[in-house]
Amino acid sequence: MKIGLNILLIISILLIVCILMICLISYIENRKLVVTEYTIKNRRVPSGFQGFRIAQLSDLHNACFGPANEILFERLKCCEPDIIVVTGDMIVGKPDQDVLFAADTMNALCDIAPVYFSMGNHELRASIYTDTYKDMWETFRNRLDPRIHMLLDRTETYEKNGDRIFLHGLNLTPELYRRWVRTQMPQKYLEQLFGTCDPDSFHIFLAHNPEYFEEYAAWGADITFSGHVHGGMIRIPFLGGVISPLIRIFPRYDKGLFERNGKYMVLSGGLGNHTFKIRVNNVPEIVLVVLNNDRYKYNDDTYEGDQE
Repeated sequence: MKIGLNILLIISILLIVCILMICLISYIENRKLVVTEYTIKNRRVPSGFQGFRIAQLSDLHNACFGPANEILFERLKCCEPDIIVVTGDMIVGKPDQDVLFAADTMNALCDIAPVYFSMGNHELRASIYTDTYKDMWETFRNRLDPRIHMLLDRTETYEKNGDRIFLHGLNLTPELYRRWVRTQMPQKYLEQLFGTCDPDSFHIFLAHNPEYFEEYAAWGADITFSGHVHGGMIRIPFLGGVISPLIRIFPRYDKGLFERNGKYMVLSGGLGNHTFKIRVNNVPEIVLVVLNNDRYKYNDDTYEGDQE
């Protein structure tokens, strides 16, 4: 009996130490910020977009890096982006949460480069469940600078050097954010929103939930920018992220650059947190993607990634 109590005491102490270590590491990491850069080499990139630089922000959740996010803006300026894509969850989707800070952060981005925004699940719930969230979404949206391109199930074109690319912003329905069990995307879901994909054009998708990468790629998205997973919160070497907000243990898509049949997904580990502010081996990040039309140098499509 005494031995059993001693073992239980040791386990309890170890558990408390682990929790304290996670809290300490999270406190430190949540105050850091890195730029993760990928060069995507793909012969489908229009020649006019050679070297085109796309910065991605995701899942800010009202996080602050320096006074009024000055550190975030300085890091972004150093990236010298041609455009900035924001893949949702800039706010915290809980009643009575401040949304003006996130809106002002987005407005400041407009002085760096053109900004393209698509919803995350936090903006989605605030826009739908107004009995609970009152006017959070309308307050946020009305505060936004009119220069921001709101890709809410919409498509816009971007032209450069005589070529063009298409940017599509996808707002998934609440059913496609279901916890515990993955909901199958309805057939023709993307076609109903965006029509049939033109195979001769280059398409960029902003889609908050990365679980449907196969569907985005099958529709024809050349590059999908996603977030939502927060890198799996705690990242274990060789295993990846531990858990996603949808309660997926060791989610297939957690963070990084993924490829499927020549189509790519850039999955940001995000900038902030909401309910559990846990980050271990998972520093908040700005993602920078550089497009490379490599049709004259290589016979296949490859990608390279590095972190600074």
